Amino acid sequence: MDTGSPPGIDFASSPQAASRVPAVFSLRGARHCVIEECAIRHVGLYAVELADGCVGNRVVGNDMFDLGAGGVKISGADAHGPAARRTGNNKVTDNHIHTCGRVFHSAVGVLSRHSFGNDISHNHIHDLFYSGVSCGWVWGYGDSVSANNRIEKNHIHDLGHGWLSDMGGIYTLSVQPGTVLRGNLIHDVVRANYGGWAIYPDEGSSYLVIENNVCYNTNSQPFHQHYGHENIVRNNIFAFGGEAQIAVSRVDDCVAITFERNIVLTDGQPIFVGGYGHKFDQRKLISDLNVFWDVSGRPPLLSKDHDLDAWRALGYDCHSVVADPKCRDFASRDFALEPDSPAFALGFQAIDLADVGPRPKGDGRRD
Repeated sequence: MDTGSPPGIDFASSPQAASRVPAVFSLRGARHCVIEECAIRHVGLYAVELADGCVGNRVVGNDMFDLGAGGVKISGADAHGPAARRTGNNKVTDNHIHTCGRVFHSAVGVLSRHSFGNDISHNHIHDLFYSGVSCGWVWGYGDSVSANNRIEKNHIHDLGHGWLSDMGGIYTLSVQPGTVLRGNLIHDVVRANYGGWAIYPDEGSSYLVIENNVCYNTNSQPFHQHYGHENIVRNNIFAFGGEAQIAVSRVDDCVAITFERNIVLTDGQPIFVGGYGHKFDQRKLISDLNVFWDVSGRPPLLSKDHDLDAWRALGYDCHSVVADPKCRDFASRDFALEPDSPAFALGFQAIDLADVGPRPKGDGRRD
């Protein structure tokens, strides 16, 4: 273990995610090590770092609190570096990571940069000024080792606090086939000037599966894809974004997302918005079998320029419905569905949030 600071680092100029800030516990070349049931509190850096060549390690069941930066950093050699220094197949689960970024405000709860095959699941991450989980570190479509990461069943909330911009409860970069964002509960993301999103596939994020997530109360949109290829976004609940509910910004010559069997709730805002010259008549997404509902009682606008008929004339949502999805209690943000919800007729599967966040100590599922 190396708990010293790497030489030549200018912490004051640390970039996105406070990625240059070191950690209290820094492992390099470590295999099958365990940091479990520890308390890491009142420190000015990241709590744990799994650096070059770290494979098969466990960071499980820890309390990481009152941190100058974030909770866990994972990264090794990039796609052009030596294979022996690549980092992957680590487990970061069942941790409570909170009250972070008190010195380095751009820090995140769990930061996975150049790394593969990690299990980032069942964590409770809250009270940060930037993103909760960040995965991938290549802007655009270049080669990346980030793949096959599982980001599942995390409870992520109360981010941003109006201090920073361009953040997500879960933020991704890079072409990363096999990466799955599943079953996460994300809410209350408040940006300063722009970009308070719950799930945010940013530049080049491609071949992701994003399913069974419940996302609400963001002051931009619950879901925003900047640009990427062929992401599958299915069986999610997106609700109550301050500007709109779904953003698809830059246009590339590809299908950006397949958006199917989702429930989207709004309170007077449009469902979809574009950006960077995006025109929905260019057909860069596939959208169908969704339930749209405006709780204000007005017919929802599918975009600021399209009602449902005009939206369908573009080839979108021909089998989707505008209907009350019959959630148990919108006002208290209880999105459990009544048995006669119209979403079930379209193939929507009920989302079970009972096991979101850390599991009890001694639960065999942590192994």
